[in-house]
Amino acid sequence: MDNISQSEKAETANPVETLPPELRHIVGRFTATLGETIREAEGDAFYERVEFYRQQLKKIRTEKGTKLLNSILNQLKLESRDDRLKLAHAFALQLEIVNVCESAYRSWRQQMKPPLPPDLAEQKVNLTFVLTAHPTEARPSVIVQTIGSLQKLMTAGIQDHFSFDDVRITNQIRLLWMHPISKNKSPAVEDEAEYIYSLIFAPELFDYILSNKDNFVIRLRSWVGGDKDGHPGVNKDVMKNCLERSRQRIVKIIGDKLDAIAEDLAKLIAVGKASKSSLPALRQLQKDLKKVARITSTDGAKLKAWIKSWNESQKKATTFAINHPESIFIERILSSFPALVLPLEFREDATLIENALVERTSPIRQMILELSKIAGPMDITCYARGFVISNCEASQDLTNAFELLRSIGRCDSLPVVPLFESKDALVGATRILNDWLGQKKYLQHVKTHWESKFEIMLGYSDSAKQSGVLSSRHLIRQAMYDIDSTLEGFALRPVFFHGSGGSVARGGGSLKEQISWWPNSALAAPKLTIQGEMIQRIFGSKEILRSQCSHLSAEATKRKDVKIKRRDSSELDKLVLLTEQAYRRFVTDESTLNQYLQATPYSYLEMLKIGSRPSRRAQAEFSLGSLRAIPWVLCWTQSRLLLPTWWGVGSAWSSLAEKERQDLKALLSRSFFFSSFVKAVGFTLSKVELDIWELYLDRVGMSDKISLFRNEYNKAVNFVKDLSGHESMLWYRPWLEESIRMRSPHVHILNLLQILAMNDGDEALLKETLVGIACGMVTTG
Repeated sequence: MDNISQSEKAETANPVETLPPELRHIVGRFTATLGETIREAEGDAFYERVEFYRQQLKKIRTEKGTKLLNSILNQLKLESRDDRLKLAHAFALQLEIVNVCESAYRSWRQQMKPPLPPDLAEQKVNLTFVLTAHPTEARPSVIVQTIGSLQKLMTAGIQDHFSFDDVRITNQIRLLWMHPISKNKSPAVEDEAEYIYSLIFAPELFDYILSNKDNFVIRLRSWVGGDKDGHPGVNKDVMKNCLERSRQRIVKIIGDKLDAIAEDLAKLIAVGKASKSSLPALRQLQKDLKKVARITSTDGAKLKAWIKSWNESQKKATTFAINHPESIFIERILSSFPALVLPLEFREDATLIENALVERTSPIRQMILELSKIAGPMDITCYARGFVISNCEASQDLTNAFELLRSIGRCDSLPVVPLFESKDALVGATRILNDWLGQKKYLQHVKTHWESKFEIMLGYSDSAKQSGVLSSRHLIRQAMYDIDSTLEGFALRPVFFHGSGGSVARGGGSLKEQISWWPNSALAAPKLTIQGEMIQRIFGSKEILRSQCSHLSAEATKRKDVKIKRRDSSELDKLVLLTEQAYRRFVTDESTLNQYLQATPYSYLEMLKIGSRPSRRAQAEFSLGSLRAIPWVLCWTQSRLLLPTWWGVGSAWSSLAEKERQDLKALLSRSFFFSSFVKAVGFTLSKVELDIWELYLDRVGMSDKISLFRNEYNKAVNFVKDLSGHESMLWYRPWLEESIRMRSPHVHILNLLQILAMNDGDEALLKETLVGIACGMVTTG
């Protein structure tokens, strides 16, 4: 015991045993494997340097302040450029392996759960996920694929009573060590499409997506190739290429299914149980299928002919062939993906849509025209499912999009979808809808061609950037209930499309908490954006996907009997207003805000190659409006401040009268909305590291400003403690608090290396640290 350090004694004296021992075991086992891989590849001397830093970082769990951090930073300054990069790689991979262990463990735990009780499976809920890779997925495809293989091996080992294939797992970890964890070049839009396709068309997951599930149906869409809004790389050729790449994946799957049917038929023919004439028709189907692998201007006609041949062959087929599981699966593919592509969502800015009505060379106009030609006799909605209007702030914006589709696309069935993302748009949403639907011809069109459903997209990112997270969610909540009431007056059913990201600041966080305050109509057919690394986290295994879908469908089923009412509160309204005012005072001082952003990796984003979109809008001068929401949140996440979620709420809380605070405490137990926000703030504050942020400030000569942040942070902590009655920020999920506490110091060293990389202009190190910190924070932004 005399050899145990003071920090280790402190940890041992007050252990927080909340993480499952099985998870602790596999994390320890496979991070040790990484250590041995590093020793094997780099030698004992470098391995000992990694161990030295690891032991120093452990002390940070109990020794707060910047003294130890500065000591480690000074040690890192003495390392060579190459060794700094290898150190970043080592700690980034350690965090990535921890994530893989957690995902494998979650998959195993989900498998152990009993199926839903029968009363939750009476009616299926349609769940739609719109996938996009830009611009947060900064890892190369080889890393993504290797991590996927590693997770499968770990999951299989856990299922086999924690008996692991160490040889194969070690080989995957060796591959991870030998490859940079960050990309060497900016991805093209098609690369981002391939990233999505590599996940969702993986055989086991795709089989699950299309399987017959008791209580929900999964529907998939993609932004990639259709999202023209602010994306200079998207045009009609890119759109076509993205569609074609998903076509080739689906054609390959169908071809394999046809091979399996033919193989079984051949066995029956050999024993005289099937006619030899059944095989030629099947072989012809396979031959004709290859002709539609490429998308041409006559695609719809060719595809329709193939589907007709398939249907005719099914009519003539034997009972065995019709009921063959692969035949049934092909039918499900045709039902879910009638054009044999992953359908796109189009999006363009309202002003550019207006321009497209007269500008023949407009990219979005050309995309709609091209898709109309490709679809031909098939409905265009087989290829695209919506036309989203960014910055929709007037009913004329809906009219312009509608007329563009009618005049150029000659399409009645593709719905126009207003995206309400700014504060003004969210407040004015019902006025816009009343103005447009109040025109008889448009209302009749919705009822006739859109099945009396009207889709609305809600933007979390820009409203949060503009007003802060509390105000953003409050606006979205009000808008959802008001839109619900407005559309009910027109005898229309709303479809709410949530444009949320993975981080709390972009509408993410606990799905269960988020949906708790939605109106019932929002759960009738939930539609959500899944972005960046969250695709791999949710679609990385069928067990985790099933868990997410089960939460949504179970809540939707419960709501059929229980209606959630909006609980208005003048005290909450005041808290929201005061929080927004405090947040706006910070972000609207653009000169000071720009200085703070210079302390973060913000000015380096263009060279980091984290996505195909530019990190900021093309404007001459810096402004809050010029910042794209994802890079905005990314910078605060990377520097461990996570400012948009909590800034201002503490000041607002401290300025309330005691009676108002007591009323809000009483509201907490009655309001799902308020409760979910308090939990989200607690979760975010548990990840904030002001000692790290102080070092970022120090590199730009602003460390004297840290007291401003510490003061607001302490007020925000008091906000959570006063309302929850707990000292812990994660009183409702203690295992998560322990997970953050354990992994946080290993993110610290990546922050220190990132600071050195920015000081030296070391692009390779900067990219490695950006991805590594994202792995540790489990979101880029």
